[in-house]
Amino acid sequence: MLNKLRSSLEGLLRRIAWIISKTRVTPNQLTLSTILLALAGYVLTIQYKTPFILLATILTTGFLDAIDGSLARLTNTASRRGAFLDSFTDRICEIIYSLTLIELGFNTKLVLLYLAFSLMVSYTRARGESLGVNMSGVGLMERAERLIGLSIILLLYAYIPDIALLLFIVLTILTGITVLERFLYAWRVLSSQSADRS
Repeated sequence: MLNKLRSSLEGLLRRIAWIISKTRVTPNQLTLSTILLALAGYVLTIQYKTPFILLATILTTGFLDAIDGSLARLTNTASRRGAFLDSFTDRICEIIYSLTLIELGFNTKLVLLYLAFSLMVSYTRARGESLGVNMSGVGLMERAERLIGLSIILLLYAYIPDIALLLFIVLTILTGITVLERFLYAWRVLSSQSADRS
């Protein structure tokens, strides 16, 4: 869903990437910096116990995640290795975000369930595409939607934590539904491919 919005913002991202390209910063360095920022957010949250730190971390790392691809294309350094690194760091950041939610007082079992669903959303896409299924845009809660959902929840958590926790339950359920959506989609496509070959 938000991939369409990202496409419409590609011009702005390219301009920002052009500015960054004038420095010595590489796309892979931008990608790796998201892990450092996520870890810094985790450590600061342990100390200050405020949701605004994780909110700022998610917004900043999300911005860098959007820029690194544009920078790679602009500088003709896009590669499969870079794409792999990007996906890898995204998953590490999601794990760190979840640990930070626990530090903020979110229910541990619920956070672990949310994290499991989030990782399964990514896994079903990766495994499906490795089998030749185009999974782009499949499912309600892709990574961008989940991060926006988390950002709203964290903002609310600072003022009305009961509502925020309820919305986190909803986000977890919707993420689980996304796993099911992707599984069923890949299953249908693979089944039809098998039928075509027989």
